[in-house]
Order: sequence, then structure tokens, then C-alpha cells
Amino acid sequence: MIRPPGSPLYWRLFLTVAAAIVLFIALAIITLVLLVSRELEGYVHARQSPLGQQAADVFTTGGRPALRSWLVSGETGIPGDVTVYVVAPDGTELLGRDLPGWSARMMRAIAAHGPDPQPGNYRPTVLAPQLIGPDGEVLSLFVMPRNVGPWGSSTTTLALLALALLVIGAAAWLVARALTRPISELQLAARSLASGRIEARVPARIAARGDELGALASDFNAMADRLARLLEHREHLLREVSHELRSPLTRLQAATVLAAHHGGLAAEDRGRIEHEIRRMDALIGDILRYSRLGDAGSLVRRLVRVDELLRDVSRDGELLAGGRSVTLRLAAAPGLLAVGDPALLRSAFDNLVRNAIRHSPPGSEIEIIAAAGEAIDIEVRDRGEGVPAEYLERIFEPWFRVPRSPGDDSAPGAGGLGLAIARRVFRLHGGNVAARPRDGGGLTLAAHLPPAQVS
Repeated sequence: MIRPPGSPLYWRLFLTVAAAIVLFIALAIITLVLLVSRELEGYVHARQSPLGQQAADVFTTGGRPALRSWLVSGETGIPGDVTVYVVAPDGTELLGRDLPGWSARMMRAIAAHGPDPQPGNYRPTVLAPQLIGPDGEVLSLFVMPRNVGPWGSSTTTLALLALALLVIGAAAWLVARALTRPISELQLAARSLASGRIEARVPARIAARGDELGALASDFNAMADRLARLLEHREHLLREVSHELRSPLTRLQAATVLAAHHGGLAAEDRGRIEHEIRRMDALIGDILRYSRLGDAGSLVRRLVRVDELLRDVSRDGELLAGGRSVTLRLAAAPGLLAVGDPALLRSAFDNLVRNAIRHSPPGSEIEIIAAAGEAIDIEVRDRGEGVPAEYLERIFEPWFRVPRSPGDDSAPGAGGLGLAIARRVFRLHGGNVAARPRDGGGLTLAAHLPPAQVS
């Protein structure tokens, strides 16, 4: 997304360029003053010398011919870095030379001005002294610096050009430094992260910047933290899966050794082996289902009657509940419609109900309640041992085991993927599931789904 002109990075670049322009103007003025004043030393010296009075005396005694001879004689003491022009009121120069282009109009205007009402043959005016001839003719004397235009000589021009390049280079360096340093840090952190260094982060000084690059660095660090947590979770998941698979395998091995010792496979040993095989099969099935739950775009989208789906789950759960002397009671409002994957939703509901059955004491009742409101709300309430408040959120993590008593980590309760699968399924369908203590003891698993929009 393109940031608006008022963004922090925009103002940082704008102020850098503006400061460079102001600095160049200030340095240019100083350079002009220093260089031009040095180049005009001869001009100032000639203006302050008695050169004008000498020209006036020559003009008074000999007229124009004598003044011409004096100008070309080389005996006037005129410095080599200035040129003397004598201009008549009609704008013509005494020696017929062309006046300097950048000041010709000014010189003609001054020469056309009438004589000042002062006695004598020389009037030292500020811009151009006036020479008075024997017949009263007035000529204006101009002492002009050579090779110096309105912006100084070529040396001055080159100096200003070098100054401009210096200021532009400094400004470009500051801008490049402001941009390339954080980008280089980001690139280095990204390469380190890609090479497997999960601890790689952009330095805090870059992330603390108040502009877009700082926000990008903060987002990168947040992403890296999330990746680190995911990798840590994956390692934990692999350890737990290994543990869960190793337990039934160990029991299978023990049953096999016993069968060999007894010289055959007793019914009890066969039942134990079959039980562990079913457990492993169910565990591997849960792992596969959990790993296949991708993004919402991969779901099958169908119109699902949630009330009917819950009735099917309840009927299947009665067989398991009956073996534990637990009863199920379903209260589902009719016509609960959602859009989603029927198989996944059935699996999610089944996991909620099986979790309640597994933790319910014999002779208790499990309530399954579904109602319609802004969302379809489903609650599964049991009278089991409950879950401490600090673990209500963590029971939805894969393989998390709730300690049987607070502070007793040595006696873990059962853990698995059932509730983790249920939460992921509900979230893929735009809903969620959470746990809360049930009044009077037990646990309530509360899920919600967005209702189908039926026109």
C-alpha cells in the first residue's frame, strides 16, 4: 500500500532535501562574497586610485584625441584585471569598443544622465565619474572588472558547481543511509532466519523508528517470534506423538513376550493387543486429521443441519457412554442451519462429546444443548472433575495434559488431539470453541458457528 504524503518517511526525506537546499543557498552566498570580492580587488583599487582625475586632466587639456592616446598608451597605471571605458551621452564608447553585454544598458543609461551642477573638470560620482572637456562636453568613465559577470568569473562558477555537487552528495548520502541501513538490517535478519537461525531479529533501534521501515522491522520481528513459537510447538508435538506411540508399542511388545512365554496367545493377551492396536489406529487417525486441516478455502461447502448432526453424534456417543454408566441428554432447537463441511463438523462435535464422556463419573449426565441466536450456540456440559482456570485455554493445545491436582506435574491426566481438532474445525468455519467451569462442578465446552443465510 502506498503511504500518503504525510507519512513519517515522506517528511524525513522532505526535510533532508529542504535542509540541503537551504545549506546550498547559504554556502553559495558565502562563496560568492568571498570569491567575487577577491576577484574584484583590482577593480576596487582602480576605483579608489586617482585614475579618474588623471583622465579628466588629459581630456581638459587635449580633448578626445588626447584622451584616446592616453587610454591606449599603456602609461595610465590601469591594473591588468580591469578595463576602462569612456562613454559619451549618446552611448558610444570613445575607442569604439563594444560595451560588456551584461552591463551595457546600465552604462548607457548612466552616461546619458546630465552633468551634475558642480565646478571643475572632474565629478567623482559613485557609479561613473564624469570628465568635463574644454568645450563643456561630458564623458562618463567606467572601470569594469575583466572576465567577471553577474555571477563572478569561471572560477566562481566552477566553485559553485563543486559546492552544489558536495551538498547534493551529502544529502544523497544521508537519504541513502536513512533507507539502506534499516533495509540492510532487514535483509541480514531475513537471510539469517532463512538459514535456520530462528533467533534472528532486526535490532531494536530499527524497529523503534517511527516510520514505515520501523513498522516493517516490527512486523518482521513479530513474524519471527510467531515462527519460533510454531517451531517450538512442532517440536513439542513430535515429542508428544513419539511418547503416545511408544506407550502402546511398549505394551504390545510386553504382550507379545508374555504370549511367547505362555507358549501361545491367551484371550486376555489377544484382547490387550487388539486394544492397543485400536488405540494406535485412533491416534494415527487423529494426527492425520489434524495435519490435513488446512485453510478455509479447502473446505467442502454444504448446507448442514446442525440439529440433525448433533442427534447422530449423540446416538453414536450413547454406546460409549453406556459402557461408563453415563447418560446423554440432547436439547437442540430445530432448523439450525450452517454452511460447512459435514464430515469435519461431525468430527468436531464428536470430539466434544467424547471428551465429556471420558471425564464424566459413572451415573452422571451429559447435556448437549444447541440454540439459535446471532450465532448457532452449542454447549456440551459434563459433571467431571473440571479444569483449573489457568488451563481452560491450554486444553485446546495438542497433547496438553492437565495436572490431576494443582502443582502436581508428576501425575498428568490424559491429553490428545481431540479438542485441538475441534477448535481448528470451528475456526475454519468462522466460529470458535472455549471452555468454562460449570456451575455445581464439571466443565462446559461452548462452541458457536455462524448461521447460514437462507433467503
